[in-house]
Amino acid sequence: MNIRNFAIIAHIDHGKSTLADRIMELCGAVEKGHREQLLDSLELEREHGITIKLKAIRLKYTYSTLLGPQSEGRGPHGIVYTFNLLDTPGHVDFSYEVSRSLASVEGALLVVDATQGLQAQTLSNFNLAVNAGLHLIPVINKIDMPASDVKKTSNELMELGFLENEIIKVSAKTGEGVGLLLEEIVKKIPPPTFRHSELNFESSENKHSFSTNKPSYSESALQALIFDSSLDPYKGVIASIRLFAGEIKSGDKIKLVATDTATEILQLGFLTPKPEYVEKLTRGEIGFIVTNLKNLSKVKVGDTVTLSNNPAPLLPGYQEAKPVVFLSFFPADSADFSKLKEGFEKLKLNDAALTFTPESSISLGQGLRVGFLGLLHAQITQERLEREHNLDIVVTSPSVNFIIDGKQINKPSEFTGNAEIVKEPWAKVTIFAPQKYYGVVTNMVYEKRGQIENFENIGASTKIEANMPLLEILIGFYDDLKSQTSGYASFDFEVTDYKEAKLVKLDILVNYEPVEGLAQVVPTQKAEDFGRKLVEKLKEIIPRQNIPIPVQAVINYQKIKGGVGSPTVASAKVGGKILARETIPAYRKDVTAKLYGGDVTRKMKLLEKQKKGKKRMKRFGNVDIPQEAFLAVLKI
Repeated sequence: MNIRNFAIIAHIDHGKSTLADRIMELCGAVEKGHREQLLDSLELEREHGITIKLKAIRLKYTYSTLLGPQSEGRGPHGIVYTFNLLDTPGHVDFSYEVSRSLASVEGALLVVDATQGLQAQTLSNFNLAVNAGLHLIPVINKIDMPASDVKKTSNELMELGFLENEIIKVSAKTGEGVGLLLEEIVKKIPPPTFRHSELNFESSENKHSFSTNKPSYSESALQALIFDSSLDPYKGVIASIRLFAGEIKSGDKIKLVATDTATEILQLGFLTPKPEYVEKLTRGEIGFIVTNLKNLSKVKVGDTVTLSNNPAPLLPGYQEAKPVVFLSFFPADSADFSKLKEGFEKLKLNDAALTFTPESSISLGQGLRVGFLGLLHAQITQERLEREHNLDIVVTSPSVNFIIDGKQINKPSEFTGNAEIVKEPWAKVTIFAPQKYYGVVTNMVYEKRGQIENFENIGASTKIEANMPLLEILIGFYDDLKSQTSGYASFDFEVTDYKEAKLVKLDILVNYEPVEGLAQVVPTQKAEDFGRKLVEKLKEIIPRQNIPIPVQAVINYQKIKGGVGSPTVASAKVGGKILARETIPAYRKDVTAKLYGGDVTRKMKLLEKQKKGKKRMKRFGNVDIPQEAFLAVLKI
């Protein structure tokens, strides 16, 4: 079978999308001079310079053992191969997208930037691909850059088990070496005759080689894996699929096994990168199907498509994404709640890692508690909601999952100070940094309550493995790591288990009233320092009013009845321990400006009148909290 299914995987900004551009040019799918990073079609992808959504593109490549590939101009004759290329994200927050891609292909191009060498996400993607049983082709990119160190990068890849003659050196920008890479794809990535999970990977000279001794799936029953989906307002759900057995035709009645949903195929086809419609797709191919389903919840990533009249069992899929950070989303206008929920439902269709549940707040109204794979994942989702669905949103400070007396919670408001056993999530962290920064990185780990487990030198870099509380990783760790290592370090993390911890709920009071979205669960020994820094930051962010506004950090908070009439004494309204306080100074109108003379008592009378008016404002006034205040915790 002349089909090669492969993904491009790499650390962020190592040149995956640019390499995909050159491959499409050499295969004749697009002309030279087209828009760069053509597959990054979302506006946010181009603004941030990162890939957010995976893309599956079908290409035609002519190869001849005698005349060489057509792309090099050595002859039009030869064997025509079909390439199904999947361009994947590189940031750790979108690793679930990578896992979905790897479940649908037989091979992968492991791209490494020659100016940066191995990075944390490179190693993570390498492990994902090996565990999926894929054949890997190591690629060193950006060899044309003055700062490139090809020899050092080659040595780092060899330490992963690759042989020197397996490593392909390319410049995705100029196209140098890409023709040779296409030949290697034909030679080294196996055809989809056999399911990749059934390939027998053996120890040999190349430890990533393969042996096709296993029987293939029967062609009589359709088995296709859904690895991505999107919504068309007119055609319904469009699902990207990989066929592992059987064939599918336009008009077929199909069944989605996991959700037990039946529907009919309206259209099917593939991207080239423009959509091209065909009458059928067969075993080994990758394409899309138009389902005509309007209910978004019926199509789940990882589900199996089969024929209604000849059903097949569910394919062994991949694990569902487990969110690690939680934020609450509230519409600024409470009337937009249904619009917010609809927006999340549409985003979830092509972002299977999103999870959300309804939530209500006394001060913020109805909203959703949303789980993400990381803070960048949350930021991108917020921006997409605001742009694509025209929503004005208030997002609370992030939190993680805690286990309180055996019950799992992710909202600080549910945290009680009288719990007997409190557990927090811990993560295995892999950090890559130049060797000279080893001391700096280890000190950071210890300051964040972490433990160094192992370290080794790989070329000029040091790979550091540590265990750290997830809470410490999410709050400030990435920015501190980049600043302390002059931007050279990278890290990846994976949540492993839960450990007992001494934690306390820290409430933030603005004008003596608790702000739900600012409450945090913090380590007991760090509560005072954290609270002091947070109120100082909030003092800078919350705009001044006509009255002074106190901002307090309090633990063991409880509101004491009967203290409303004494706003100048904090303890009259607040029960618990006040750890820190800052006061936002008031604007003061110059009420004496109109005086042009006379006795001083005239001036005092006006000032006294102003004072009485401010007392009334202090008693009945409300304070608007800007969105930046809820994210201030990330900058501490």
